[in-house]
Amino acid sequence: MEDSSRYNFNSTDILFKVFKNRKPIIIISISAAIISVIISFIITPKFRATTVLFPAPAESISKSLISTSPNNSIKGIFGEDEEVEQILQVLNSEELQLKMVKKYKLIDHYDIDRDDPHLKSEINKKWDKYVSFGRTQYMAIEISVLDKSPDLATSMANDIAETVDSVMNRMIKERATKAYEIAKNEYIQREDQLKLLSDSLKKIMEQGVYDIESQSGSLNRGLTQALIKGNQKAADKIQEKLDKLAKNGSKYLALKNIIESQSIQLSLLNSRCNEAKVDAEQTLSHVYIVDKAYRPDKKAYPQRLLIVLISTISTFLLTVLTIIALDAIADFKKKELDLKKV
Repeated sequence: MEDSSRYNFNSTDILFKVFKNRKPIIIISISAAIISVIISFIITPKFRATTVLFPAPAESISKSLISTSPNNSIKGIFGEDEEVEQILQVLNSEELQLKMVKKYKLIDHYDIDRDDPHLKSEINKKWDKYVSFGRTQYMAIEISVLDKSPDLATSMANDIAETVDSVMNRMIKERATKAYEIAKNEYIQREDQLKLLSDSLKKIMEQGVYDIESQSGSLNRGLTQALIKGNQKAADKIQEKLDKLAKNGSKYLALKNIIESQSIQLSLLNSRCNEAKVDAEQTLSHVYIVDKAYRPDKKAYPQRLLIVLISTISTFLLTVLTIIALDAIADFKKKELDLKKV
């Protein structure tokens, strides 16, 4: 009795039930196909524009163009993983997004309510839905824009690629400008210090001290000759000069050494200042645009055939499962009544 009450189900039952209910299944499936065709034509078509770019090596203009350092080895013309990640970060930055939203009036274009308290979140949703970035297998970066207007999609994709460069240059210039101001101020201070030292050395030289070694040797020889000749007056004058030389000689040597050291440092600082000035005033592209976006002549969405196939097959399977479930429930109820009668 217990075994006979069980519900046995196999593939033959499925085929039988499908064949038995073929008319409603066919009608429902055809109806789904017709509805999906209508819907696919109602959906606004969207076009995809794509641009591809390579990153340039992350190197300052001064180092890549005017640096004379022997350690300034020549790098490849394309950037590597680090540069790719930097550009992807810029592409996902709020600054770039806001530039595009403002330029193309995307709030109105995407039909977003300006009074929506979650306006920023809504913009982000639309942006993530229609704008995408990613790296290719060849270490390039692909920028893709999906839009109902093929012209806007094309223009926006190309603008994003160009804006990446301007955003990166803006960030680099801010840092380079500060570095230049620091280097310039330091150079001016060092130059003023060197001028004061030079003035002090000049005053000492005006007192007759200009070459310690040659002067001391010459004066000592003159003093010896004057003493040998018995010319005390000449000897006293020479001794006076030697006393001045002894008094100011140490100051002269100290100032001369400091000035030589400061001059070398000032020359190095001047080179750094010039490099910083180049970085602050000039710009260098950080990306190489390989393929510019062109106006798409075919829609990327919706794919009507795919929509119709998926909708029809899904409806067919759901209808079959529903019929099987209803028949199973009916069989369970029937067997339950039979058990009660027994």
